[in-house]
Amino acid sequence: MKILQVFPGKVWGGAEQYILDLGNALENHGHEVIYVCRDSGTVTSRLRAAGKRFTPLPFSWSLDRKSIRQLAEIIRNSGADVVNIHSTRMVPVAILANRLAGNSARVILTHHEAHRTPANPFFRHLFRKLDRIVFVSGMSRKCWHSANKWFPDEKCTVVHNSIPPFVPSADTESLREKYSIAPETPLLIFSGRVRESKGCGDIIRALAMLADRKFALVFIGSCHPQDYSQRLKTLATEAGIVDRVHFYGFSAEARQLMSQADIGLSPSIVRDSFLLSNIEFQQNGVCIITTDNGGQPEYVTDRVTGLLVSPRNPAQLAEAIDLLLTDVALRKRMGEAGKKYFNDNLSYKQFIPRILSVYSGMA
Repeated sequence: MKILQVFPGKVWGGAEQYILDLGNALENHGHEVIYVCRDSGTVTSRLRAAGKRFTPLPFSWSLDRKSIRQLAEIIRNSGADVVNIHSTRMVPVAILANRLAGNSARVILTHHEAHRTPANPFFRHLFRKLDRIVFVSGMSRKCWHSANKWFPDEKCTVVHNSIPPFVPSADTESLREKYSIAPETPLLIFSGRVRESKGCGDIIRALAMLADRKFALVFIGSCHPQDYSQRLKTLATEAGIVDRVHFYGFSAEARQLMSQADIGLSPSIVRDSFLLSNIEFQQNGVCIITTDNGGQPEYVTDRVTGLLVSPRNPAQLAEAIDLLLTDVALRKRMGEAGKKYFNDNLSYKQFIPRILSVYSGMA
């Protein structure tokens, strides 16, 4: 099967990593993957680093004629069987390009968002031409349907997010050595974009209430805005815990570093359809604390495979952290339960056949 993957964003985020990982897995299964992206230095540099051949297109707006013509040419020349887009903004371009190419490919939209956003009525007839919408969570599907009841329900499928198998590396830097963290000190890790909307401020506010406890915290990821770490350091200084809060920055080896955590933290304030960082912790058997305002309850059962807390509630987050700091057996038990749930339900062993079933028209 020849599969055309279209990267949606100008920056590298969860959707872009999802596409790259999926492309690698599809190639390993013997399929040909063609990559198209927006003409963005951030995205193109990551694809070059991954050794991928790709075609950048402007995608300047929903009816960008240049992008439509060029994408049609790529579909026609490659003989693509599937065009997988990952943003509703690209639906008109993809459908019109496929029509120009002779309607030769199945057009699949993977919906990564959790916003209740109605499609532009002017483009509804183009959305109806989609062969399938794949939602990364049931919550994402519910949000879409609540705003777009006109779209055929039989063209909607939920395939939960997944991530590639984890291969431990002996060369990974030790966070405990880097930051002089004692073996008996619980290591807390946040991984992702370090920003207020991801609950990073609430993590510091929660730990301020636990200043008498033993812990160390490492943020893995780039800060948005760039000086956001200074705001967090100010909060930590006021709480007297700044010497226990560390900023690693962006790392292409984030999953390797996350495996060193005793507790994973992901208290996002915004509603997320499916947080990859949560299942990255689960895959490693690390107990997670996350919020209950998005798709998280679909794969995190409170007090079974992790702890769920309310967003914007540092006191509740502090209570959850304190529970895991003091009850080592509980956090290990939930970490192992989370790992088992991931392996049984969310691993690539289940994910790739589900996606291929959608691509082939069997789902």
